[in-house]
Formats: sequence, structure tokens, C-alpha cells
Amino acid sequence: MKLKLLLGSFFLFAFVTANAYEVNGDLKVKWTGYKTEKKVPVSGTFNEIKLDISKNENFEDFLKSAKVKINTLTFDSGLEVRNKSIITTLFSLKSSEEIRGVIKNVNTSSKTLILNLTMNEVKKDVFLSYEVKNGMIIAKGLIDILDYSLDESFAKFAKECFIPHQGKSYSEVNIEFVLPFKN
Repeated sequence: MKLKLLLGSFFLFAFVTANAYEVNGDLKVKWTGYKTEKKVPVSGTFNEIKLDISKNENFEDFLKSAKVKINTLTFDSGLEVRNKSIITTLFSLKSSEEIRGVIKNVNTSSKTLILNLTMNEVKKDVFLSYEVKNGMIIAKGLIDILDYSLDESFAKFAKECFIPHQGKSYSEVNIEFVLPFKN
């Protein structure tokens, strides 16, 4: 009898654990900013992204356990001169060297989530839509750099990039997170 109970408990635990959501690779972060009157997109990523997320049987709880830290000094646009310009202007403040994010809410019906994003020590809720596709959770949204008290830094950036941006830099940035998972 004890053996049956022990085996039954083992198989129940194995079944529940086998259906748990867990990370299956590295979190990817993509940003897209815009320049010129034609709103030409410029995209890139950050090379140092730390993710802490807990395995969980519940999809919403899995996502809400996520905590991310992004080192802004590892900004990567694919063009070294652009990277230097962004890092020395937009992310020049000590308080803007790290971006932190936690998911506060997940609505599986509307496929939306609320990301509490901290940049330059300013916290803002960012509404993202998400989709689940090919073992990936893809969340997308829009932020405005000026919402994070980066007015002076953005002005320095826009001034430095005045000629290559043909006099127009946008403070809005599209963000995208891609999280590979399995369950």
C-alpha cells in the first residue's frame, strides 16, 4: 500500500512538473527608435540582459514572476558611432545605467500585460500586447523616453544627431521582448 502511494505521488509530481512553464533560452530585447521627418526606423538591442523568472504551472504566474535588468551601457544598434552617441547622451546619467522591469498583470483573454518599467529611477506602467508563437512569448509596446525624466539627455541626443537625423529625432520607442519557453 505504501509503495502504491509513493509511486502514485511520484507520477503525480512528474505529471505536474512536466506541465510547468519554464524558460527555454535567452530573453531577447529589441528597441526601435525613429529619425527624420519620414520616421525612419532604427533598431537594436542590449548585450547584457539579466532575467530572473520562476518555473510555474500557471502561465500568468510564470510571467508575473519575471524580473529583468538591462545594462544600458551595453546598448547595441549595430553601428559603433551610434552606440557611443546614445550611451554618452541619452544614458549618460548614473541613474539611467540600468533599466528594470517586472510584469504586474497578465490578461490571457485580451493577450495583454502590464510591465512596470523603471528607467532613470522613474517607474511607469507600460501596456504591452503579446502573442504566443512557436514556443515564444512575444510582447510589444511603446514607451516615450520623456516619461522617464530624460528631457535633458534626450535634448543632448537630438542636438548631437541633428545632421544625421535631418533635424528630427523622436522620443517614442517601440519595445519588444521575446521569451523562449517550454511546458
